[in-house]
Amino acid sequence: MLCDFHVHLADEPRYADALAETARNMGFDKLCIGGGDACYGLASNEEALRCAQSYPELFVPFARVHLGVDGPHRVEELCALGFKGLRVAGASAPYDAAEFFPVYEAACVLGMPVLFHTGLLPVTSLDRALDVRCGRVRPIHLDTLARQLPDLKIVGSGLGRPWYEEAAEILRRHENVFFDLSGHVLRQRGTAFFRGLLSVEGGAALGQAEGHSAWSKIVFGSAVPHEEIASVERDYERLFRALALPEAVIADIMGGNAARLLGLAVRA
Repeated sequence: MLCDFHVHLADEPRYADALAETARNMGFDKLCIGGGDACYGLASNEEALRCAQSYPELFVPFARVHLGVDGPHRVEELCALGFKGLRVAGASAPYDAAEFFPVYEAACVLGMPVLFHTGLLPVTSLDRALDVRCGRVRPIHLDTLARQLPDLKIVGSGLGRPWYEEAAEILRRHENVFFDLSGHVLRQRGTAFFRGLLSVEGGAALGQAEGHSAWSKIVFGSAVPHEEIASVERDYERLFRALALPEAVIADIMGGNAARLLGLAVRA
């Protein structure tokens, strides 16, 4: 099973067709696609669902939810429409604000994984009007969610860039927390940095056997334009070789973990 858990659907004509062609050429089984805010050039939820319906064997639709605006009934509505997961990128308060818990609880009941943006957000001309504050999306806020909602399927993006150490500690401590290495974070920080950050010596991830590194809690995610996905995959592969990760761990990173989060059968 090969799955990209973090794929942006750009608001461009026939982008989904190009994305599907790229995925098939690379041998991917599933792509978790989602839109987002127009200020970042992303498509709407409606377009993401339409594209997923056009490629039902390949695309898994995720819906963007707006914390502080959307409530639990909206989550139920999105699930009924066919969305399999949720995406959150920024909020009017920190991710662990009490007012957002009804949304998380609804996702938990429905078994929908939630992909949280946990790093710096792109700069746009609307930042002041939208009151964008990156401190609200730090990985530390996921710690509260994991403690209070241990059945919620939590995935953070980009290993919390630039708060890598914070993300790694949360990853180790909670069985229901995963992170992707989306974007070009592997290229920016290099092998040595990640060897130390997620090594066996740093401690086993909770729920994992002694000597099993936190790599067992990573999911493959790209979060780049479709023409750059192959380069992100090569970054992962170079790291796998440099660290000599076990084949079973690599298989989990490249699709096994995503399949379990989505309730899909894991294909060898």
